[in-house]
Amino acid sequence: MTAILLQDIRLYLTLVESRVRSQAQYRGSFLLVTFVTFLGMATELVAVIFLLDTFGDIAGWGVGEIALLYGLAGIAFGLAEMVGAGFDMFPEMIRRGELDQLLLRPAGVFTQVMAADFQLRRFSRIGQALVALILALRWTSIAWTPEKMLYLPLAILSGAIMFLAVFVLGATLCFWTVESVEVINTLTNGGSEMTGYPMSIYHDLMQRFFTFVIPLLFVSYIPALYLLDRPERADWPGWIVLMPPVAAACLVGVSYILWGVGVRHYRSTGS
Repeated sequence: MTAILLQDIRLYLTLVESRVRSQAQYRGSFLLVTFVTFLGMATELVAVIFLLDTFGDIAGWGVGEIALLYGLAGIAFGLAEMVGAGFDMFPEMIRRGELDQLLLRPAGVFTQVMAADFQLRRFSRIGQALVALILALRWTSIAWTPEKMLYLPLAILSGAIMFLAVFVLGATLCFWTVESVEVINTLTNGGSEMTGYPMSIYHDLMQRFFTFVIPLLFVSYIPALYLLDRPERADWPGWIVLMPPVAAACLVGVSYILWGVGVRHYRSTGS
């Protein structure tokens, strides 16, 4: 199992390296697109700051605290999108018959799909979210402890894995539907937007759904409660702060099983 995993990692890095080399041939275009993308995404953060400057807070969360949510969610989603955006174009691969070609190659289909749309310009999303996180750390008075310093990168990594698992789940559904399922786009891009705000502003049913079904609650909200020592933390059991990696592992397990079922039952579209 370890040997197979290492082989897949080497394959992924090789595929990514080839895509990076091809994109690096047009450095001017790459830098321009990255800069424009960064500016476009930065307007989202500026809009949130202006909103809070006007209204003061959102459900008792100030500008620094919202920036923390925004930064945690944005970095997690950006990492997942950069690593696994190939799953987002999976429906098109099925329609064009490209998946049949991947199945004939002596390499893992999962790894080939994951590396299919690696784009350097996506660093701009991560960079913009990182700016938000840095601002949040300056605007809030987090009582740092060794545990919190370790918890912050673990929470970001867990969030990235959760978003990546949702990408895989969306791609898996396309084995049967062929067409892209818009609800998955709601859970990925929409989930990134939603987790940038406190979950307490949403309806109870939505909070339960994103706690027990698709546990995006653990991407930013629960980590922020712990880091900020927010009073809402008292409404949750103490062990809840340890759940982000557990939630990520559960989502990965479900997506892995369903992906395997989808590959075994795949029938070519005939394209």
